[in-house]
Amino acid sequence: MVSMKEAIHAMKSAFVQLSSGDAHVPARLSLDLPDKNATSLIMPAYAIGSPYYCVKIVSVNYSNPHKGLPLIHGVVQVFDASKGNHVATLDGESITAIRTAAASGLATDLMAKKDATICAIFGTGIQAASHIDAIMEVREIEKFIVFSRNDDTAAKFCDSHSKKINCEIGSKATLKEAEIICTTTPSQFPLIEFGNIKSGSHLNVIGSHQPMMREVSSDIVIQSKIIVDQMKACKKEAGDLIMPMEEGQWSFEKVHGELGQVVAGEIPSRESENEITLFKSVGNAIQDLAMVNLILKKLNDD
Repeated sequence: MVSMKEAIHAMKSAFVQLSSGDAHVPARLSLDLPDKNATSLIMPAYAIGSPYYCVKIVSVNYSNPHKGLPLIHGVVQVFDASKGNHVATLDGESITAIRTAAASGLATDLMAKKDATICAIFGTGIQAASHIDAIMEVREIEKFIVFSRNDDTAAKFCDSHSKKINCEIGSKATLKEAEIICTTTPSQFPLIEFGNIKSGSHLNVIGSHQPMMREVSSDIVIQSKIIVDQMKACKKEAGDLIMPMEEGQWSFEKVHGELGQVVAGEIPSRESENEITLFKSVGNAIQDLAMVNLILKKLNDD
C-alpha cells in the first residue's frame, strides 16, 4: 500500500518536525520482562497540525529470532486529534519495519557518497529486508554483502533476495568493499571495528536501542561524523554512543546534529570523500505518526 519511496519522503517532514519542536513525543515507556528476555515499549506521538495522534505498543522478544519467530510484534492505535476518538488499529510490525528503514534510506541519501554501489547489512530479519528496499531506493546498488552469526540463515536471506539484487555472504575481507553499512541487530557487543571499514563509508546503526546494546565499537564512534535521530532519546537509549561516553573516550558534544537539521539545510552532511558518516537511530514515534498519516490519507482518498 505504501511504497518505500513514499515512506522516505514522509520521513523528511517527520524529522524536521522533530528537530524544530513541532513534534510532541514524550520519552517512551520501557517495560522490561527479564525472565522472558523481552522488552515492551509504549510510544506516543503528535505533531502540530496532524489530524491524528498515535500510540504504538511493541513487544521485543530477543529470543524469538533463534526460534524462527519475529523479533518484534506490535500495534499502532490511532486517534482523531480533534475529537479524541479511536479511529484505527494498524500493524505495528510492518510499520516499524518500513519507517525504520525509510529513515536509514533518508540518512543514506543525504550522507553517503553519491556513487556508492556496495552495501553491507548485518542481520537477516525483517529490518534487514526492509533496508535492502530502502538503500536500493536512494543509491544504484550493485551488491549487498550479508552478515549473520549463522551462515545457513545468511544463505537463505541471500536466496530470498537474489531475484532483485546480487547478494553474497560476508567476511571481514569483503566488508572492506562496502561504502554503506547497515546494522539491524539487537547486539550487546560490537559487530565491527574501525579497522574493518572502508574510508569514506556511511553507516546506519539502527538495531540497538538500549544503553547496554551496541553494534559498533567505540573507535568507530570516535572517528565518525555522528548524526542522530533525536539527541534527547539517544542520550538515554543509544548504547553505541553512551558506552564510549562512559569510557571517557567521547562526548555527546561531538554529535554533529540531528537528521532533521540536515534535511532542513541547517547543518551539512558529508563534507569530504574520506570522512566516515554515521546515522544513529533508536527509533522515534514521530516516524510512526508519519506512516499513520500516509496510510490513512491513502485509505481516505480511495
